Amino acid sequence: MKLRLSIYPVLLLLMCSLMSYSQTVKRGRNEGTFNISPSNVAGNGNITTGISLSGGYGETGLRADPGFNVAIGISDIMQLSGRASFTNFQGLGAVECRLQITTPENNNLRFFGMCINGDLYLSTTKDTLIGSATETRPDYNPFFRPSAVIDLDWIALSSHFPLKNYFSFSMSDNPDMLYLYNQLSFKTGFEWKLYQNSIILDAGLGLYKEKPNLMLPSGDKGFKQQTFWIEPGIRYRLFQRISLLGSLRTLIFQRVKHDRPLPANYMRLSCAVEVPLIYRETNSEAIRTMIFVEKEREKKKDFVTKNIEQQKSIRPDFELTFDEFKTDLPDAAQQREQLQKREEIHEKMQEIESLLEDLE
Repeated sequence: MKLRLSIYPVLLLLMCSLMSYSQTVKRGRNEGTFNISPSNVAGNGNITTGISLSGGYGETGLRADPGFNVAIGISDIMQLSGRASFTNFQGLGAVECRLQITTPENNNLRFFGMCINGDLYLSTTKDTLIGSATETRPDYNPFFRPSAVIDLDWIALSSHFPLKNYFSFSMSDNPDMLYLYNQLSFKTGFEWKLYQNSIILDAGLGLYKEKPNLMLPSGDKGFKQQTFWIEPGIRYRLFQRISLLGSLRTLIFQRVKHDRPLPANYMRLSCAVEVPLIYRETNSEAIRTMIFVEKEREKKKDFVTKNIEQQKSIRPDFELTFDEFKTDLPDAAQQREQLQKREEIHEKMQEIESLLEDLE
């Protein structure tokens, strides 16, 4: 019994040690959620590519938008990214080019981060409601729209709270509709960043104001149309560095005009794959990985310590219980003494009975 109790903790420690030698996660500091890019940039010389597919249902019917995106780190505070989509696998959808500039020292694991973006969109929708465009000769106009992102990384304050909040403001809510509407977009995101994977929840409010056009020469006086949606999702790590993303957007409410209302998009299912081509680990995610590794080591250490204490307590508890049980058992001498007393009592009872018979 002593040999088994000593070998068990050793085997447990060996197993936990082998598990701790697994490959570390390769996490990019500029990952973010499906709808909001973080304030961090990719880092000088890093290149990340990805493909995406979004399918949705709205008033205009079913729609699928496959896309391709790439991000290149220019310096420690600057990044250039681009994205192109193909509506229903046929025509070229909105094309976006973004220059992102972040604050210095945003590479470190910090609580507050901020960036400003310059977004250039190429409208590929037939712009037949503005300018001199006609059905046979549409206009394709570029649109420049600034945006800003603020994010809060709570793990920098507490290692037991790996939550990251995102707040985004943009003058583009739906790039496909920029030719027809002036737009304001307010988005917020919550990302619970685990060691490998993440749980995501986004929400967005879009405001739309119709521009002056052939159908409405004066345009809208204000942002008369609004839309609000939520979009839960997940990021799953594959082979320690490739990210698989999935999300489902649901329309909560939408306010529209009676004439020429904004078409509603009731639901959208999205999935994407992000692959870092050239990747050098940056300070922020290296520190984050160390935090998670240390937490895992503490859990394993507590688990091993608990098991060792349990094994040590088995035998003393058993011996104590056996000793208490042994004190309750009568030995042979006690049994003989009890039998002798019973015989004496039986003899005295017989003498008393014989005396009573003589008296009668």
